[in-house]
Amino acid sequence: MRAAASVAVLLAVLLLLPGQALAQEVGEVEIAGRVEHGADAASFDPAQARVTLNVLEGITLVSQDSALPDESGAFNFTATAVEGRTYFFSVEYQGANYSAVRDAGDLSEPVVVTVFDTTNDTSVLTVQSHTVIVTGAVPDEGFVEILERVMVRNDSDLTLTPDLNAQGPAMLSFLRFALPPGAYNLDVRSNITGGQVLEVDRGFAINSPVPPTAPGLPHQFEFVYRLDYNEPVIDLTRTMRFGAESVRFVVPVDVATPSSARLTDLGATELNGRLLRLLEGQDIAPAEVLPLAVADLPGKSAFDGARESAGEWYVRYVVPAVVGLTTAALLLLSLRRRRAVAMAGASREHLIAEARALRDAYDRHTIGTTAYEGRSRVIRDALVQAEVRDRLTEADGEGSTRD
Repeated sequence: MRAAASVAVLLAVLLLLPGQALAQEVGEVEIAGRVEHGADAASFDPAQARVTLNVLEGITLVSQDSALPDESGAFNFTATAVEGRTYFFSVEYQGANYSAVRDAGDLSEPVVVTVFDTTNDTSVLTVQSHTVIVTGAVPDEGFVEILERVMVRNDSDLTLTPDLNAQGPAMLSFLRFALPPGAYNLDVRSNITGGQVLEVDRGFAINSPVPPTAPGLPHQFEFVYRLDYNEPVIDLTRTMRFGAESVRFVVPVDVATPSSARLTDLGATELNGRLLRLLEGQDIAPAEVLPLAVADLPGKSAFDGARESAGEWYVRYVVPAVVGLTTAALLLLSLRRRRAVAMAGASREHLIAEARALRDAYDRHTIGTTAYEGRSRVIRDALVQAEVRDRLTEADGEGSTRD
């Protein structure tokens, strides 16, 4: 009984505590690091770089400090090491930001941040792959939802930075993506931190610097949008400004029929009970016009019949996971589940990673304040629940031992 009562009291106290109270302080530590140049070390002047340390607990900024590296590139910070906090180091150099992340237990290891000289020439970029997926249609409201995933390499030793002073609407020094006319509800995500999404003619641009990539680790960009339709056909043709080494066009066969004179139809494969048709092509030249279209989109009558037999309808997001295609092989896809559904039982480490990604998205202005605050509350609540689960598990174990 005493063990049960202790658990009940612990639960009540934990639920009343703010998230910060769950962290455990380890102590004050000296953090050493250095800024290195990734190419021409001889001409590198560390005085041009500025280092900032942001300490985060979940998605809350706890403290911020900055320092200038010495002539060798070395820098130091003094910080309080607290379990559960994230230590985010960023270096600004020639208008681009570079970063490194540490947990409290890793602060004794030297922090090394590599920087590069910059360029406004977008020819340093190569689109490794571009995948277009029609994820679903809502005939009752007359729209389709489309997901695109683009893998971009920078094989040079220069970081692409947009020329913010360039005149004209073209934004030629920006990383840009085309969108079909009438696209709306755009949501953009990437593994590049910082920057903003800007509307441009026939698409959008990202003003984030694009640093060189390591072999096998391209930059990833993912964006979702909607298109209204009144007819059963939608034209998705676009100009591939950067070209692409490979292009894939994926459409569920129960949603529409894909077509492209430039791509090869590789047939259909089943994934999670759904048949997906794949079209694929290689070596798309820069500025080449890529014809894409879908036909046989469902109308309201077809939707009503499906709803009567299937009950509740919902659109599934299918995130492409391309895993090695041969001549006869087809695309394998993994299902993306909404993050909020998995929050309740997520581990503490997973929730902290989610919080990090959410903060990055907010800083890049790819989500609004209302959405950010709503998701923040979900993550904070889940972090408290995760801590409660851990404490209850420990308490139950102690109670069993005493019994």
